[in-house]
Amino acid sequence: MLARLAENLFWAGRYVERAEDTARMADVTYHTLLESPTREITESWEQLLDVLYLRAEYGDTPIDVDGVMRFLVLDASNPGSITASVSRARENARSVRELISSELWEAINDLHLALGRRDLQEDLLDQPHELFAFVRRGSMTIYGVASETMPRDEGWRFMALGRLLERAEMTCRLIDVRYAQLEALAGPSRRLGGARGEVPRGADRADFHHWIAVLKSASAFEAYRRRYRSSMDPADVVEFLLLEPDLPRSVLYCLTGAMHQLEVLRQGEPSRATRRLGRATSSLQYRDVAELFEVGLHELLDSVQNRVADVAEAVADEFFRHHPDGELRAIATS
Repeated sequence: MLARLAENLFWAGRYVERAEDTARMADVTYHTLLESPTREITESWEQLLDVLYLRAEYGDTPIDVDGVMRFLVLDASNPGSITASVSRARENARSVRELISSELWEAINDLHLALGRRDLQEDLLDQPHELFAFVRRGSMTIYGVASETMPRDEGWRFMALGRLLERAEMTCRLIDVRYAQLEALAGPSRRLGGARGEVPRGADRADFHHWIAVLKSASAFEAYRRRYRSSMDPADVVEFLLLEPDLPRSVLYCLTGAMHQLEVLRQGEPSRATRRLGRATSSLQYRDVAELFEVGLHELLDSVQNRVADVAEAVADEFFRHHPDGELRAIATS
């Protein structure tokens, strides 16, 4: 497989995941804050821009609900908007149509065309929940069609690798930013984490609803309640989203899955990418929740995010970048 084709598949997976994550988090933020005071609404939308790494792109424009949602959904100047992400996923898929199933191309193209046919401005004013749900369903349809129609060859693995790395990084950002926000709201008299090494336990009524929003932002609320019943301890939420091996959006699940795809692509041969991904995985795999807070949650999450970014860069170096003589690297087929 030519390197440019592998890169297009990798980024198609990342862009579809990015569109779905943005839609889900924007939907949860909007509906959680419908009856909240203005200050809390502004802070929560600012935090969402931080989670999505879009604060700089948003600029100095005053934060308001309608403005942020337009920015996240349809702003042409925002490379991370939903419409931009879906469009880029389509362009990447279009360039590799001979490597993907016709059903997968149709699913990606249908989502792109359907968004183009909608009056997105009107949708955001009248039915934002329906719009965000439509994007989520379209993205999950793409994942399902890819899973059911593509052989487990290099093409499918590069798409899966991109999706899993994007999801792991996004979940890390979600936990990091939202946890910091909740600590700030709690104030110095009742820090959620207490001193370093102290595991936070218990959540008051206000925090309870915030933690529900965090879990829903990762599509993990129902799974969490089946595991922990009525508990909404901050430590349990953090542990579930970071370390749950069977939760598709937990960081550990994503890193473990990405490692499997990378090992198959490398045919068991160690590389800089596999070593870096292995270090990121092991930094979580053998810890319990007490150790997460003992080392410092923010520091740990920041380290994992940096390592995931390093893995993506190493993947690009090993698979996608040009040789000095200008020839594209080819990936050996089995």
